[in-house]
Amino acid sequence: MLNFALLLTYNKRTTCFPGRSNIIMISVILPVYNEAAHIATVLDCLAASQVPNLEVIVVDDASTDDTAQICSRYSVTLLRRPENGGPARCRNAGAAASHGELLLFLDADIQFDPELLPRIMTHLDAHPHLAGALTLTAPEPLNPSFAGRFVALQDYLRYTHICAQGHRSWSYITTRFGLLKREVFEEVGGFNESLRAAAYEDLEFCARMSERHQLALDPDWLVRHHFPDTLWKMLRRLHVNARGVMSFPRAMRRKVSAPFTRDRNARILLALSWLLGACGFFAPPLWIGAALCQLGALRQVWWLPRGFYRHEGLLFAVKGWLVYNATLVPFATGVARGVADTVRRRVI
Repeated sequence: MLNFALLLTYNKRTTCFPGRSNIIMISVILPVYNEAAHIATVLDCLAASQVPNLEVIVVDDASTDDTAQICSRYSVTLLRRPENGGPARCRNAGAAASHGELLLFLDADIQFDPELLPRIMTHLDAHPHLAGALTLTAPEPLNPSFAGRFVALQDYLRYTHICAQGHRSWSYITTRFGLLKREVFEEVGGFNESLRAAAYEDLEFCARMSERHQLALDPDWLVRHHFPDTLWKMLRRLHVNARGVMSFPRAMRRKVSAPFTRDRNARILLALSWLLGACGFFAPPLWIGAALCQLGALRQVWWLPRGFYRHEGLLFAVKGWLVYNATLVPFATGVARGVADTVRRRVI
């Protein structure tokens, strides 16, 4: 326990990282709400990282379980909020109370290799122009349901495909495990506290961040995560995110949707496929067009079914493609609700 305290407690005897002439400190910002089942795992991962000069700030968003009691066993700064305000507000409060030049935003329900943070810091030492680093979702989620595996593997395949195309930096941060310079965080203005739900507040933050701030991206920087454990929860989250993104100004929408251009194209083709398939009951030749649209969608996101097959086998690949088809529904309803919200605000 003594070694653990030495690792996590703020120490004024700051340490230089190899390759850097300046002294640096990392502040971990960890918002929690009823995370008693998970919080010990992520705190243990931080302790095992053996990174010097690390402070950990846990912001308890009015939990009603034993989250705060578990955190009190560790040498962390625990900020307890009197009422629930959402992760955006918690992250801002944690950043305001921190001292580090680098802010490490974490989710409470993750697990990562102890060497991950040291590897990232070594990379940033060699590339000081970068504003931070983002990580990828590991293909194996912490909850092994079909829905969890689908979401984790889809996210992993999408970003490894981006990396394979030569992209090794991005103006984007993932708050499940994302490292960012304090000066960039302050320039952006922090997270939007009007977004109370744990949904798209990180997308909104990234949309406001200037393209000149690039974060390192590496396919080997993996974090395991808990994801929705049912298809209904997964589809509902997609609806919420699509609705929220439609509330962004056009330039912001264009930026945050850049990694998902092929997904958008695939969904357009899938929508045409569904439409032609329905019309095919009255004009059967249209079923040929529906099949061609399905093939076109497969071509747009070929890396997805191929990755499903390589990681999980043929049956998962077939089921995964059917579920990907089904995601068109919450995506479309979310966009429609978002457009309606925008029109309503302008009229009122």
